[in-house]
Amino acid sequence: MKKFFIPIVAIFMAGALSAETHSTKGYQGYVALASKAQIYVDWTYAQPGKPTVILINGLTYSTEQWKKMAEALVAEGLGVFRYDPQNMGKTLTKAGPALEKMPIESQVADLKELLTQLSVPKPYNLVGLSYGGGLSIYYAATYPKDMGKLIPIAPYTEPIRSQDEWIRSQIWFNRKTVPWNQSSDDELYDFFLHQMVYAVYPSAEPIVLSNPYMLEATFRLAQGIRHFRAADVVHQLPDHALNLIIAGRDQYVTRETMEDFWKVLPDRKQGSRIILQNSEHKVPEAAPHFAAALVEQILENDRLFSGGRSFEADPWTGVLKYEGGSLKLPREN
Repeated sequence: MKKFFIPIVAIFMAGALSAETHSTKGYQGYVALASKAQIYVDWTYAQPGKPTVILINGLTYSTEQWKKMAEALVAEGLGVFRYDPQNMGKTLTKAGPALEKMPIESQVADLKELLTQLSVPKPYNLVGLSYGGGLSIYYAATYPKDMGKLIPIAPYTEPIRSQDEWIRSQIWFNRKTVPWNQSSDDELYDFFLHQMVYAVYPSAEPIVLSNPYMLEATFRLAQGIRHFRAADVVHQLPDHALNLIIAGRDQYVTRETMEDFWKVLPDRKQGSRIILQNSEHKVPEAAPHFAAALVEQILENDRLFSGGRSFEADPWTGVLKYEGGSLKLPREN
């Protein structure tokens, strides 16, 4: 028995230590929050004089899907802070099944506590995709004094219109055919949203099948953000901070939705509006190197990306055009 004791303890300790890694270059591991959530963080520190970018996951993302874009940012000396919010990635795997709604307000509070606890330097530059774009907008509206640049990519600003219309049609039909149903419209909405996630996402987003907890967790995330309307908080955003990136071939968030959001954004809140031609919704995967170069330009060229200026970019030529000029960025392979 004694022969096996030391090796087993050694293996256990090695596993425990691997869960958290500190170095002069960064931090990787889990951070315990007041809510008892254990949030996974992968943070590479910035080189002297360079800003840090905080990357916020899309609905079915984890830190892993940002890898190529993060590497491109780090190569230029920028700090990159990636993390898996509750119900996502390694945080979800550690926590186990997600059985309750995950309110977007809780995600905002978690991010605030996380950045404060780890002493991430302000101002915060938030780059969020889709769900993470909505989270970043909500965070910036809640804590405007924390903010540097806000760079939502194809952000969630309201429920996806086609899905919302289908769910509401199902509620209407249910009311007509089952008038004795005592469920509220809100309860019915969640019921049909749950059906939609389980019916559609396994084929549209196969990654939800990579973790036995992920499909339900995805529903709980969608359930927790569906009442959020970005238009309701635009007046609380910091001035001149928002730089909206629109995917030209977005298969989820329509161009009309993005343009409607831009129209309700007060002029003093606008930084820039950038259309990535030929890019699909998941820009960090579709065009990671170009997206990284674009983010760096936004952070370092404040005068150009201001005043609501509009840009059109083609990641595969590397050309970023605007009225009166253009920039050449690294093109996507």
